[in-house]
Amino acid sequence: MIRRATDLLGVLERALTVIAAICLFAIMTLVVVDVFMRYVLNSPLSFTYDLIGLYLLAGAFFLTLSDTLRVHAHVGVDVLASRFPPAGRRLSEIVTALTGLFVFVLISKVGFDRALENYEQHDVLSGAIPWPTWISAVLVPLGCGVLVLRLALQLVGHAVSLVSGRDIFPLPSVTDEARSFE
Repeated sequence: MIRRATDLLGVLERALTVIAAICLFAIMTLVVVDVFMRYVLNSPLSFTYDLIGLYLLAGAFFLTLSDTLRVHAHVGVDVLASRFPPAGRRLSEIVTALTGLFVFVLISKVGFDRALENYEQHDVLSGAIPWPTWISAVLVPLGCGVLVLRLALQLVGHAVSLVSGRDIFPLPSVTDEARSFE
């Protein structure tokens, strides 16, 4: 059951990462076009700053949070964890997941409330184009909500592995840099 949940969540995470990559490509393209328009044709795009700042950067960041955790690519200090036995490393992963769950459930809740409020009030960014702010605001609880699912899955997986004594859920590998401190 844990394996199936991991696989399903992985599909969602990879799909969100593809969307984030598209956002990043759009940022790059818009900046190049805007620079060309500004300095060659003396006619910059009026919407570039708002579009990138409001939607694309938020999408590139928040939509990749969970997938980055899935592949253990977040910055981590594993100098101490590398010295723990497997049970100690599992306990460390459980404490980390619990802490992350507490923080990101709160961020998801506040982000959802903000997005809902922006939607209900038809909140828009003032400027040449009235960009609706709820679309940007919904990226926060979406990305953090998927991260909450990943953290909950890791919590359950490591707890079951710790209690059963079997490697049901994989531990992150200890990096060579952490081993060099031994």
